[in-house]
This record gives sequence, C-alpha cells and structure tokens, in this order.
Amino acid sequence: MPTTVASAIAQLAELLSASRQNYDACLDHLDYQHTFSGVSATTRLHHLKLDSNEQPKVAALAKCLVNHAIDYALSARDRPEVLSNQDAMMYAQEARKLFRVVAAPPGTADLAGEAGELLLYFLLEAVIQAPQVVAKMELKTNTALEVNGSDGIHMRWHPIDGVVDIYFGESKMYADVGTALTRAFESIESFHACGMREHEYTMVTKHFKGVDDTLKQAVKEILDSGKPGPDARINHACLIGYNWSPDGLTPQQALEAVQAEYREQYRLQAPRLHRLLETRLNNCQRKMYRFEEFFLPFVSVQAFRDAFDECLR
Repeated sequence: MPTTVASAIAQLAELLSASRQNYDACLDHLDYQHTFSGVSATTRLHHLKLDSNEQPKVAALAKCLVNHAIDYALSARDRPEVLSNQDAMMYAQEARKLFRVVAAPPGTADLAGEAGELLLYFLLEAVIQAPQVVAKMELKTNTALEVNGSDGIHMRWHPIDGVVDIYFGESKMYADVGTALTRAFESIESFHACGMREHEYTMVTKHFKGVDDTLKQAVKEILDSGKPGPDARINHACLIGYNWSPDGLTPQQALEAVQAEYREQYRLQAPRLHRLLETRLNNCQRKMYRFEEFFLPFVSVQAFRDAFDECLR
C-alpha cells in the first residue's frame, strides 16, 4: 500500500462516534476463548449490566442507542461539525423519521429490526473500533422499507496486519438463538450470491460518510472501483440477539454478587453457543472470509425493541 494512502487510511478512527464509555455504562462481556477449524471466527459474549434493582439495563441501552441516532443515520457532510442545541433537536428529529414505523408480522423477521442494526453499529464502533463509513439509513427512499444489502458497512485500519478490515454487518434478533444464527448465515450467503458485495463497495465510494476528501480518495483506492484491492480484508460482523434468562438469581445479595452469578450462568451457556455457531460455520460456503460474532441475550428481544421505540417517540 502506498505510504500516502496508508497514512490517510489511518485516519479512519476519526470517524468514530460511539465511545467505549457509553458501552461500559450498560454493557459488559465475558472473556472466553474458542477456536474453529478451518475458519477465522471470533466469538464475543456480551451481556447487559444490571441496574440497582438487579434488572438488566434494557431502558438504558435503548436510550443510549437513540442518543446515537444522528451519528448513525446522517452523514457528517450533511450537518454542521458542531451542533447547537437547536441543531441537535432538528437533526435528531430528522434522524428518527428515518426509522421504520411498520412492524413486521410475528415470526417473519427478526424482532428488533432497526434497533438491532443500530446496536450492531454501536458494538462495531465501541468494541471493534471500526467506524461506520456509509449512513445507509439516509439513502432510503421509503421509510417503511429495509435498507438493501448488509446491515452496515464499517472499516478500520489494522496496524499489525497492515490491511484495511471491511466489516459487513448482519443483525439478527429472534427469540431462539439457533434461528438467529441460521438467518444470519443465510443472509451472508445471499449477500455474496446476489453480488451485493460489489454493490456495497461502490456505495462506499459514492456515499462515504466523512468529509475529508483525502481519506475518501484513499478509501476509493483501497476498494479499487468496486472490487477489493490487495490491501482490503473482508469480515462479516453478526449480532445474534436472543431470549435467555438465568435460572433464579439469589435474592437479597449485593449487586456485585448478583451480577457475578448472572455472568457465571451465562458462561455455562458458552459451549452450547459455540456448538450452534460451529454447525453454521461448517456448512458455510464463505469460509475464506473472517467472522465476528456478537452474542447478546435479552430477557425479551421484543421488550428491547419496545423500549427502543418508546425512546424514539
């Protein structure tokens, strides 16, 4: 990679808008190692923190995500660099109008919809440090429809490997974790079979989110007019949300003890989650790419979406 391009690409981090501090306020993760044969996949076991009443911080997470609606839905080039209070209110209303208000019939789609897509954006930025490079929401022509292609496009410079990692997102949130995994891998296969990858490369070059022309030109050179250049690496980042509750946490304990008990029960679920994921990976036709799997259980995925919709209003 030419030095000038590499120097510009390193500035991708300046596009990050979701901070680790916001993540730490309502989410946590388990350190758990597992390897898969013949494929590069990283499993990330995330979970909600508990509030002072020992309940998962669903409302806090929903509020946090809605507070990121402007950065998620609207490109920096379409708004002032510094927002006044009036600007912030106006752009927040504009961003919220882009979210669908039509709910899919039960059982036909993932339960969280665009709330899950926004959550995946938040995780990719706060955890992976890979900023969103296209605000796909603002490109919609009909707010009642989904955005075609992946559920998000993110990029980051990997200083150790010396490549640009491109992340195509898939957010799937169902009551059943196995169903969510199956739908995610079906979407990945369709994404490649239908030629959406090349379409999304072109989308990045046409609708790059940032305002820096030097960085935009560097990204164009990396993507090589719709094809991955030799310095680009493809990753599929999947958010797998599902319903799960621990078996009766011990009451009348300190919050730290209850949280520790919750985490231990979640840890015991890890082998099952990895078996389910391994089955999908074994059947996957796209093993040449890399996978980031974010698992995130909720007492009710639908309750998470309801909390998100309430915050939007």
